[in-house]
This record gives sequence, C-alpha cells and structure tokens, in this order.
Amino acid sequence: MKLLAGLPLCVVLCLPAAAGQRMFGFEMEKAFPGQTLDGIYDDGAFFSETYFEDGSIRYHDVEGADSGEWSVEGDTFCTFYEGAQGACFFVERDGDNCFTFYEAVEGPGGKPEPSETWTSRAWNRTGESTCTSPPGAEI
Repeated sequence: MKLLAGLPLCVVLCLPAAAGQRMFGFEMEKAFPGQTLDGIYDDGAFFSETYFEDGSIRYHDVEGADSGEWSVEGDTFCTFYEGAQGACFFVERDGDNCFTFYEAVEGPGGKPEPSETWTSRAWNRTGESTCTSPPGAEI
C-alpha cells in the first residue's frame, strides 16, 4: 500500500501551482479534502484513495482496502494507515489533472526533501487524467 488523493474538476483546474511545480501545503489543504483520486504506482500497480474532510482515508487496491488518516505537514502530504505503513510526500502538479507524489526522505541536516524518483501519480476520477504513462503501463 502506498498513497494518494482527489479533487473536483474546478479545484484541479483552478489551483495556483503550475504543471511540474511543487505544491505548497496550503494548496494541498484546499485541493484534497473530500476527493477521490485514482492512481498508479511507479511499479504499475493501480489504487484508489478517498480523502475525507475529517482527515480520514479510505484506500483500495487489488490486494484489498484499508483506512487511516491524512494530513498536511508543512509542504508535505502525509498518509498513515491502520494496516500498512504510511509516509509523507512532496506533490507536483503535472497538467490539469495529475498529481505526482515523491516520498519525503531525509536530506542534508535532517531536512526532508523529495526522493529522486516519483512514488505514484494520481488524478481526480471525475476528470480525464493528464498523467503520462510509465513504461509498460497504460493509464
């Protein structure tokens, strides 16, 4: 199990972050509550995750479902689950309806920084995905 979130079409199209630019915490706080994102991990596995306004999560993939909590901590988006480990992520906008998640890892001096490769990509299920397909996967 890994991560993700969703947004209404207007929120997706109206967010201030431009494609390929990292989102700030306040943008994530506005974008993700009450939304469902469908997504794909870097290994090609698909998932779906709903972010409820009360901070709870409902996660689904081919292996089953899980619940947990989501939050925004600084400029990272965090997801933690009852049955699996969670993590915090830096998020970039990629087109009108795509969010690319990079796991937050410890950088120099202990400050979090994004991992070198993306962990997952997701899009609001109410709109057409603008995510690019990883090798061997079709979105």
